Amino acid sequence: MSLYRMLRMTAIVALLRRYRSRLAHIAFAVAFALVSAWLYADIAGYLAGQAPQWLLAALIAKTMIVYGALFYCCWQISRMISGAGDEPAAVPAKAAATDPGRTEPAPSKPLDQLAEKPKLRSRRDELLK
Repeated sequence: MSLYRMLRMTAIVALLRRYRSRLAHIAFAVAFALVSAWLYADIAGYLAGQAPQWLLAALIAKTMIVYGALFYCCWQISRMISGAGDEPAAVPAKAAATDPGRTEPAPSKPLDQLAEKPKLRSRRDELLK
């Protein structure tokens, strides 16, 4: 295997891991839309023979399902491209409530959050003195 192929596969695997849940949602939405479109052919055939008055309602329902899934997939892809939801979560209110004298804003990075734990902060202060 060439170095280029190995690096390309590594990049693809890293992206798949990073966006695993969003890609799974997209795959489920596409699968649901494809199955709905496939089943509509059977339903349309049945309704054409048995109850033609419901054919239009079935077509509208199928169209809403397929276009809804398409909209959902486009929305998820746009969120992946823009990077929405990739930021670390803010410090919960419980952590801020444990230190009422805090005047600075809560740290946003995970390591900063860890460093602000009371026990670790006291150890850090002891070492720095």
